[in-house]
Amino acid sequence: MKTLPLLIALVTCSLCAHAADPILAEDDATDGAYKTGWKTDGGGSGFTDWVLQSVHAPSGDSYSGYFIADTAGANADGAAVAIGGKAFGMFANGVSFEVAEAFRGLKKPLAVGQTFSFLMKSGDFVKKFATDDPGAGSVGITLRTGNESASVDDYNKEARFEFGSYAGKPNYQIYDGETTQDSGIPVSDGGVTVSVTLATADTYDLEVTTLADKKKTTLKGRKLGGQAGGAIGSFCIFDRNGEKNDAFFNGFQVTGKSE
Repeated sequence: MKTLPLLIALVTCSLCAHAADPILAEDDATDGAYKTGWKTDGGGSGFTDWVLQSVHAPSGDSYSGYFIADTAGANADGAAVAIGGKAFGMFANGVSFEVAEAFRGLKKPLAVGQTFSFLMKSGDFVKKFATDDPGAGSVGITLRTGNESASVDDYNKEARFEFGSYAGKPNYQIYDGETTQDSGIPVSDGGVTVSVTLATADTYDLEVTTLADKKKTTLKGRKLGGQAGGAIGSFCIFDRNGEKNDAFFNGFQVTGKSE
């Protein structure tokens, strides 16, 4: 199993807070599986293969898809979450409501005491064309009980947790079992690291560190949504009508004691 030395060196952050724990699953965009691009085969260890789903209009200025971003070149805007100069990139822009989503299963469901962590960066929701679809965009991740992935409509199916940036919202939003959705953490162009630690079968602790200023926010004891007791066995990262700016993810890990 490979390590992530560059990720650990990025910041003293939520990912690093669990660095002493065994790594049970991990993947990043430098893995050899992505030398020819981001496809359905998966790199790293502890995760199943990717399922990539996208929607865009069949003609006209409408685009959605996936790429491995070279942040030392044309995709410098993803550098904040890069590992070895690479990151997972997604785009969804144009005159329709475009969507790009990437589904992935955990080979073993997240257990109490274990942590799922990742890096994420997205920009403002700025129209690329004057005739862009007015639908509100969002970029983020869901942690789910099942692993339905037949269409883009499945991104939040059986979701227990959702975190992301949403058009018109200045702060990151959280959708779970709580009534408070606003995290109070301003959306940052510099990206964030996010760690979700399962405290009980139905509660979790969240740590979010903004990479630009190294500020860490911890929210403890939040309730998971969805089916009570439902094991977290998959995740989906999404760019839903993100418009002009691409979305970037990286450094997926599960840490903690194995069962």
